[in-house]
Amino acid sequence: YVQPRLGLLAAVRKDSREVIGYCGLIANAHGQEDEPELAYEFLRREWGRGLATEAASAVLEWAESSGYTRLWATIRDWNTASQQVASKLGFVVTSRIEPNAEHGDSRFYRRDLESDR
Repeated sequence: YVQPRLGLLAAVRKDSREVIGYCGLIANAHGQEDEPELAYEFLRREWGRGLATEAASAVLEWAESSGYTRLWATIRDWNTASQQVASKLGFVVTSRIEPNAEHGDSRFYRRDLESDR
C-alpha cells in the first residue's frame, strides 16, 4: 500500500493573498496508518464564514479520490464550532475520549468515505 502524501495546505484570502489558516491531512497517531486525521485551523477573525467547511470539503474530496476509506478528527469538548464543522462534513462522534486535564478532553470523530461511493 502506498499512502498518498499527507500534509497541510495554507488557506489564503483571494483578495489579499494573506494566509488565514490551514487545512489538510496529518498522520493519525491513534489509529491505522492508512486512516489519517483531518486537521484545520483558521485565524479567529475569520471564524463563522464557513471557511473551515469549504476547505475541509475539498480535502475530503481529494482523500476519497486518493483511495482513503476512513478519516478521523480529534476535537476538544469545548470546541463546539469544530464539532459543528465535523458534523456538517459527515463525521460521527465515537465513544473514544482522550482525557486531558490541562486543555480539555478530546473526542474522536470518524468519517467512512467508502460508503459515499
